[in-house]
Amino acid sequence: MHSVLKRLKTAIQQSVLLKVTSFNSFSVLIKMMTGLGVSKLTALLLGPQGLALIGNMRDALELFHKFSSGGLANAVVKYSAENKSNPKAFSSFLSTLVWSGIIACSLVMAMIFLFSEFINAFIFGSRDFVFIIRVMAFVLPLHVMNIYLMSILKGFSEFSKVIKINIASHILNLLLFALLVFAVDLKGAILSVVLVPSAMLFFTLYHVRNYFGRLNSFSWSEFSSPMLKNLGQFAFMTLISSVSFPLVFLGIRNFLINTLGEAEAGYWEAILRISNYYLLFVLSLLNLYILPKLAEAQTKSEFREIIFSFYKQILPLFALGLIVVYLLRDLIVRLIFSEEFLPAADLFLWQMFGDFFRILALVMVYQFHAKKMMWHYILTDLFLALGLYFSALYFIPRVGLEGVVIGHALTYVVYFLIILSLFSRTLFFSRV
Repeated sequence: MHSVLKRLKTAIQQSVLLKVTSFNSFSVLIKMMTGLGVSKLTALLLGPQGLALIGNMRDALELFHKFSSGGLANAVVKYSAENKSNPKAFSSFLSTLVWSGIIACSLVMAMIFLFSEFINAFIFGSRDFVFIIRVMAFVLPLHVMNIYLMSILKGFSEFSKVIKINIASHILNLLLFALLVFAVDLKGAILSVVLVPSAMLFFTLYHVRNYFGRLNSFSWSEFSSPMLKNLGQFAFMTLISSVSFPLVFLGIRNFLINTLGEAEAGYWEAILRISNYYLLFVLSLLNLYILPKLAEAQTKSEFREIIFSFYKQILPLFALGLIVVYLLRDLIVRLIFSEEFLPAADLFLWQMFGDFFRILALVMVYQFHAKKMMWHYILTDLFLALGLYFSALYFIPRVGLEGVVIGHALTYVVYFLIILSLFSRTLFFSRV
């Protein structure tokens, strides 16, 4: 046993990927624990109906994040990584980002204020949470600034700082949610979804303090039309596809509410949350490590090495974790939620089957962002979004609630096969 542990320690020390993975695992553990607390409070105090409405708010907030930030989070990672050693190029990139971000965020804020009642009706139906919609518009610039700064830290390969900020956000999320849900019930729970990203900006500012000199290098005179064109391509690529997913989830959830009821929509939201918990480890690792590495990779052989290294070192652990989660599914539902949510346990198999193929595909999909493969990304993501939506609408009336996860699984299998076909020559046949 001692020799095994020693070999494991040596392997971690020699692999940057495993070093990041080991530190990131602690952040994931914290998020799972705080997420467990939030989910438990939601289940006990608000029930499946409350969970469904909070899910709608989260999807709507993600939608507004995409628009107000221009969908540029991954672009900021890419250009920060590429220009971190070139002060003049970084200043030009930052200046263009700041001015375009101000314009995008201002437009979105105005739209939210003007159409707050319509947005409220779309998200919450007959419930009146217009005040929260307007609060969201007011704090949106803080959200955007936090998104940009976090992406810059990722581009600078400041993995430990990003992880520390994430840990702080998980803890703050639990504390603020508990405070507001006890104080104002469902309204407080939904308000916490809006306020946490705003408060997180102060943690992020603390961790980027050493870069204040470089971050103050932006000016209107450094605005670059070629860089704006590059950012515009990223915005086009991200907004068309990424905006579709929150809309798809809102559409599916509203379809479930209208056909099966709010409780069933809450059960689906429960399996989505559990899925998010066990995917935290892999998805955060993809964002934190894989994207910057793919941005720096110059050859096909480097791309292959990154992809197969991930498959060999991380994928077996992920598969083993899925098996354990499936075997303990009833206990997990009771632990995270309550007995009332046990119908969600019937959704695990198809959900996890789809999630496995999702990860198989996503590690390759990040190459679309890293190398600005715009149309590949847009068309495959549009296929994925439409596949998830229409498969759910097809299967739900025929097999009930389980239809939504059957559609999820089948769509991701086809999605993986499409992505694999796009990269098959590079992965298996190219020698460069």
